[in-house]
Amino acid sequence: MNDRDMPSAALNRRGFLGAAAAAGLLGTLATPAEAARNAADADPVTTESGRVTGVQGGLRGVTVYKGVPYAASTAGANRWRPPQPAPSWDGVRAADSWGPACPQPVTGIPDSQVPELDEDCLNLNIWTTATGSGTSRPVLVWLYGGDRALWSGQEMYDGSLLASKGVVVVNPNYRVGPLGGLAHPGLTAESAYGGSGNWGILDAVAALEWVQRNIAAFGGDPDRVTLAGWAQGASIVNILLASRRAKGLYHRALLSSGVRYTKDPALARGTGRYRTLADAEANGTDFAAHLGAQSLAELRALDVGDLVAGAAADAFADFGHVLDGHVLPDTYTAVLAARAETDVPVLTGVCKDANGASPGLRTTLDAFQAYARSEFGPLGLADTFLELYPADSDTTAAQQYNAYARDEERVSAFLWATQFKDTAGNSSAVRTYFWTRVPPGYDDTNPVIGTAATGAFQGSDVYYLLGYLYNTDRPWTSKDYDIADTTASYVARFAATGDPNGSSLTDWPALSTDTPRTMELGADFGTVTVADSDAKLAFLTAYLESQTREF
Repeated sequence: MNDRDMPSAALNRRGFLGAAAAAGLLGTLATPAEAARNAADADPVTTESGRVTGVQGGLRGVTVYKGVPYAASTAGANRWRPPQPAPSWDGVRAADSWGPACPQPVTGIPDSQVPELDEDCLNLNIWTTATGSGTSRPVLVWLYGGDRALWSGQEMYDGSLLASKGVVVVNPNYRVGPLGGLAHPGLTAESAYGGSGNWGILDAVAALEWVQRNIAAFGGDPDRVTLAGWAQGASIVNILLASRRAKGLYHRALLSSGVRYTKDPALARGTGRYRTLADAEANGTDFAAHLGAQSLAELRALDVGDLVAGAAADAFADFGHVLDGHVLPDTYTAVLAARAETDVPVLTGVCKDANGASPGLRTTLDAFQAYARSEFGPLGLADTFLELYPADSDTTAAQQYNAYARDEERVSAFLWATQFKDTAGNSSAVRTYFWTRVPPGYDDTNPVIGTAATGAFQGSDVYYLLGYLYNTDRPWTSKDYDIADTTASYVARFAATGDPNGSSLTDWPALSTDTPRTMELGADFGTVTVADSDAKLAFLTAYLESQTREF
């Protein structure tokens, strides 16, 4: 999977007012005067580290607590160590500004939109409509995605709409890049568990532990926590389904663009990739040598900007997940085979144009046929592929490649869901979705991905799952606001009960291997087939099953 398909929410609100008014949201948007008044009148909330006050969220009645520390700074001696307890403070802390984001390469974004970057970045944001600890509301912990551009739990993923639907939304920062994933023999030797890497995943676990200890003060229910994320964040959710480190800290899982069948070769290219500990340590050793560091002390003494710049080199860009035997005990396939994953209700889905498909795709008939021979020929399946996806011109070649890519994306997610359902104990429902709404507007120079994003691109569902349209500058229509309200309602009900269904929402059936269906969300709401025909489903299943590498 490629995290680069997710567009940024701009840090202003140009052009949204007309659409908001059309959707009836204008009356719920908070004004600056209200925000200032509410900040002055807010009662402090007591956390384990001290008291905090919040500020008005994006919608009236929602309070957001920004930049609340859940762990200590990761600088100095804490660099490449598990997260340490957050320091305490006296008096009342005004949680009225976003905390620093974790250091990382930032490309394609105007300087005015780059947040503060600092190793003291293990902070989180909380959106709630509760006025104290007297309520018990479901909690959603959202893990962001990104790819060498900007990874941050700041304003982009505004949780106000879900909060208005009765959910307490928590958005933590976690370490990324070399600070979040570096493995090294010296780090392994000094650890208590004989492994290294996966620091960012340990941060996510620490945030979940903080939620267990503190979220009741914000009106949240620590026994109803949904762990959710997209792309890189969803891959962390996937890992924590397989890991013992977070067991009991969450009770449902939502994964956007983060899972594929464990034999899918696309995993080698995307956020689901991992390295053995030995390979990751070798990469870390080469990285240290590249920076001229001969010891852990020298590595920890390096300026963080030098670390980030060094990681921007292509040779050291991959600080993926590590089979360290502690956070990630084994390959996901092995965990499934051992029936060791956490049995919780799951929602997971993919986007229509996230697997190489695009409304504007251009290719040639020769290139399409060459792809069929190279990808399916060694398996003896090229002729079958060309029969199922027939093309006789450049135009139909593009159309058929799009059809294939969209089918393969759905089938891969369906097979993963089947694996999970068959091995997790069968007591929890698994539901999949296929996102089809194309967000309005065109990102010609997208500030996060640096390229154009068209169609129902990867991450286009996230706008609607969280419902933060009003916080961006796309030319949203009243229909988009209606779609976001419906989609966020599914999420809110899932967070509350483990089942997204209820009220007047179109029924979203649980996964059934006897009837291969998925739920279309976006352009329409209802069940659709996993592939366009039974023959295509059988072909793509056989293709994926034939792969020899398992992740």
